[in-house]
Amino acid sequence: MPLVDIAIIGAGTAGMPIAIEAAQAGASIVVIEQSDRIGGTLHVSAGQMSGAGTQLQQSKGIVDSPAEHVADARRISRETCNVPLVTKAAALAGETIDWLMAQGFDVDPACPAILHLHEAYRVRRTYWGREGGRSILKILCPLFDAAMTWPNAALRLGTEAVSLITGPDGAVIGVRLRDAAGRHSELLARHVVLATGGYGGNAAMFERLTAGTKLYTPALSTSTGQGIVMAEALGAELRYAEHFIPTFAGIEEADGSGRVIWEHVPSLTPQVRPPWEIYVGGDGRRFVREDSDSVDARERALMHQPGLTFWTIFDDAILRDAPALLPGWSQAELATAWASSPSFVYADTIEELAERTGIDAAGLTATIAGYNDAIARGEPDPMGRQHRPCAIATTGLRAIRMHGIVLKTPAGLAVNEDLKVLDRTGTPIANLYAAGEVIGGATLSGNSFVSGMSVTPALAFGRWLGRHLAEMPA
Repeated sequence: MPLVDIAIIGAGTAGMPIAIEAAQAGASIVVIEQSDRIGGTLHVSAGQMSGAGTQLQQSKGIVDSPAEHVADARRISRETCNVPLVTKAAALAGETIDWLMAQGFDVDPACPAILHLHEAYRVRRTYWGREGGRSILKILCPLFDAAMTWPNAALRLGTEAVSLITGPDGAVIGVRLRDAAGRHSELLARHVVLATGGYGGNAAMFERLTAGTKLYTPALSTSTGQGIVMAEALGAELRYAEHFIPTFAGIEEADGSGRVIWEHVPSLTPQVRPPWEIYVGGDGRRFVREDSDSVDARERALMHQPGLTFWTIFDDAILRDAPALLPGWSQAELATAWASSPSFVYADTIEELAERTGIDAAGLTATIAGYNDAIARGEPDPMGRQHRPCAIATTGLRAIRMHGIVLKTPAGLAVNEDLKVLDRTGTPIANLYAAGEVIGGATLSGNSFVSGMSVTPALAFGRWLGRHLAEMPA
């Protein structure tokens, strides 16, 4: 039975840098990846990163520090993030950005920036590539592929980690595997690292951990939560399931599928496109100030809507005159959606729109009347909205159904500052480590979304852990 220094489960945002650094340092490694390709969620991620004190910030006269990064993360998360791990992530983030830049990262010219897709930082410290996550892959893949040609490294694609192997003292000593043909094998290792990602592709697991909430997601089907399952079987602690909050918002691909159209997301960020529409729940009532500067406020308001679902309501004139609500959609795609998708509804009257959408007719009638009346009288909007370019007609009405979506899953394995997986007593499980989304999206963002606090820590923790484990004596 083969024995290696490090078994790395997952070849994504965290697993690839672990492998690159550990192999370069001379450790013998095997990377296990259940998919038929490396890269994980970077294939679909926007690839937003954050880091303080970078060379790019300095070149643009931006004064920043890891301490300020931590302070912003604590403010945005309302002190619900894991401060020791956020501090570690912030300390490593700047050098990680600099490393990517030194490798030729194709950074967007707007960076570093303050990004309003999440609650905003006070300082310009968010970065992304021109091709989103694929820009990061263009840096990692050649380095990873080169590492896999070395005699001390190997990659097994299409191979699933089934369970962890422990010795008599409970220490992890390896992993049981199953390949695409169903053949079982075992791999012994001095250290096992779980870099398996989250559980956004596992609706049953998501609903179990999130009080029965239905999953709407563009996550990869390989995001099964298997790393969490294997570690829990050894008594590992799972943290932060209670910190779920939805991303605002997306459109379902097919009715009832739970899959969200990800190629062309709706433009619901007021700082980018001030809204012309109103947002209503199933009761026909508006539930949030549509042009609120705070995406956190909009996400929290959505939490109280049944099914995390709402409708954007507008009319033919708004469709014609407003900036595109669905930028990137072709005319053919829009025509098909309006003709056949149950998420796209057209009606001649409010009553017909209510019937076709299932929205309460009385509530919708009163809402549109109240919105229009305030505009006509020149009075403040009942919800405090500032951007009101026009009233909503009572004929030629349109509605698009939106859902709160899941891009990263909140719950994850408890780890200490050395990224050792902890059991339910807070004791490290010997030889078992974790990095990336498997430690939980809420670990570094708390009950909120902190810009760049997913991809960057996965890369940074991965690089650190690869070096750290390679330096440990056999």
